[in-house]
Amino acid sequence: MFRKRSFNWVLAVFIVTIFVFSACSRRAGSGTPDDYVVETPKPTPAPEPEIYIEIEETKKAIDALAGLRELEAQFPMVGRTASSAEIIPGGTFYWGRAQSGGFPGIFHPHLQSDAADQAVTALLSYNLISINDAMEMTQDGIATWEKDLDELSFTMTWRPGLTVYWSDGVEMTLADLYYAFWFISHPDYEGTMFGEENSTSLVVGAQAFRAGDSNYIEGLVLSDDERQLKIYFTKMSPSMLYSGAILNQPLPRHHFEGIPVGESRSHMNSRDNFIGFGPFIIDTVVPSESVLLRANPNYWQGAPYLDYIYYHIIPPDMQAEFMMAGRYDRLGMRHIDVAGYSHATNVQMLSRVAPSQSFIYFTLGARRRDPDTNEIYFVPRYDNHPITDPRMRHAIAYALDFNEVNMTIRSGLHSNATTVLHPFNANRWIDPYSQGFGIHNPDRANQILDEAGYEWGPEGFRLDTEGNPFYVNLGWRINPGIDEVTFAHYQANLREIGIDLRLWDDDWIDHNFLVRRNITSISSFELSPNDDMHMWQMSLYMNPDPNPAAMWGHNRMFNLANFTNPTFQQILADIASTKAWDGDFRADAYRRWAIAFDYYLPAIYETWSVEFDVINNRVANWTLDRSTFTPESFSWHRVGFTSYERYVHE
Repeated sequence: MFRKRSFNWVLAVFIVTIFVFSACSRRAGSGTPDDYVVETPKPTPAPEPEIYIEIEETKKAIDALAGLRELEAQFPMVGRTASSAEIIPGGTFYWGRAQSGGFPGIFHPHLQSDAADQAVTALLSYNLISINDAMEMTQDGIATWEKDLDELSFTMTWRPGLTVYWSDGVEMTLADLYYAFWFISHPDYEGTMFGEENSTSLVVGAQAFRAGDSNYIEGLVLSDDERQLKIYFTKMSPSMLYSGAILNQPLPRHHFEGIPVGESRSHMNSRDNFIGFGPFIIDTVVPSESVLLRANPNYWQGAPYLDYIYYHIIPPDMQAEFMMAGRYDRLGMRHIDVAGYSHATNVQMLSRVAPSQSFIYFTLGARRRDPDTNEIYFVPRYDNHPITDPRMRHAIAYALDFNEVNMTIRSGLHSNATTVLHPFNANRWIDPYSQGFGIHNPDRANQILDEAGYEWGPEGFRLDTEGNPFYVNLGWRINPGIDEVTFAHYQANLREIGIDLRLWDDDWIDHNFLVRRNITSISSFELSPNDDMHMWQMSLYMNPDPNPAAMWGHNRMFNLANFTNPTFQQILADIASTKAWDGDFRADAYRRWAIAFDYYLPAIYETWSVEFDVINNRVANWTLDRSTFTPESFSWHRVGFTSYERYVHE
């Protein structure tokens, strides 16, 4: 299966990026109607807008991140600390996870896609390369690394003198990481990690192996002692230096070699018999309900203080009550519960910046795959609905008062997003004086619409530029107690500028329906360019890599606005290009991206927030990792108890 060899030649391939996409061909459209290949009527391009960002506002000395820093300062990231002498050895850590449904129970790190499963897997297995608070790879992990841009290679080396065992006692080597590359690249692999252009598919020879044209992956070179793995790529970019950008989570080859790759997902070795090298091991699983994990005696950093972790699914609306009653050692907490339960005497409330971004997307068209070239191209709306006009989108963005919603409905635990860049992964690239659409300004919104020719009609709403009445449908999922009131606020905000905002299909929609409709349908190219859900809201978890290509690349699944243009393509290519290895060039590319996004505005960035971890007072040495939210990476073995009994609120 494995082939050990050396390269005696240099790959003469032009470096572009791990995530870059080629600029649009004529089929992707260059801005004129004849450039679009569709069976529907020819599209009418929207007029080029001015950049509706008030220059006077951008000159104000306002820190764009100030509101978020105020949120962070309210709650610590570090819980109570205790020495080994103060910790009572043993015990069971009760970990509740609040969600409305069960979990699939797939603990194979390269096959799972469910967050509840991933929380368990993080206790069993993790990356060999360490990361810092900026989610960039460092040299402090099980393996060190070095890159060579001349030969397009990345080399991982096992830390000298370190021995790590799988939980069944078998020694782990970089052959297990080699096997993970082989597994993901295999033609029968059923997971999502072999993308069109990622660190697995861009390994030299991976595509040929995937297609069945080769029986090995040419670009993987494993040393004879299995303590060094050299990887040759066809393209490399700065994105490769962020957490998870290069595959470095091994897979126990001795545990899976005898199982056909296509049968791995359903096999017990991927479920309740999965083995890892983390601080805990799966003991028993109650399908969809709970997992009992026991301490791993072979853990490379030493045996954990805890004997067991009991991981249990609970109803979302019971989180606060369960924590105050002392039923769990750890739970998350919803924002709507924090204000009412922050006084609890038996818990520690910790928080960090949430790695998620909420957007209100405009439906600006659809994407199609060319049957001849297999290329993905953008088909814009051709119904001339007012949202095709960037001036209308700018006016809506200025009109929505996110701050009012944040300070009332969300208890002040959200902060206005002031740029499309996100502080979770792009803090260093954010212009501190950029306010984007974070400033509520209905006067400016009305001015924009007046100048654009959207006159007021007799019903108290504006008419389109042809003098016809129109309305905007908003697809809105329901979260009882929050979303009904939020929608009412937004509806009132837009009425103030003459926009008739309505619920799509005259009803609230289920979150899972929204996911199926606007993610699954997008990936299968089923949506109409003139879809009548004109706007809709969704929050997405952010990739550790701040490169926006994952969310806005023209052939990426999560380009939920179905929007692209040559400007976007060029900036994304710059961010992921060889030139971006220069920090100044990359910073300027991110600045240009933020400006271009505000110029075309395919979506409105809503809010940033913090998320909460609530820990019982008996728990010691629980320190939130900014990137993982739990001490799962390296310090779970230090977590312990200072009391045999869980504390109860008094």
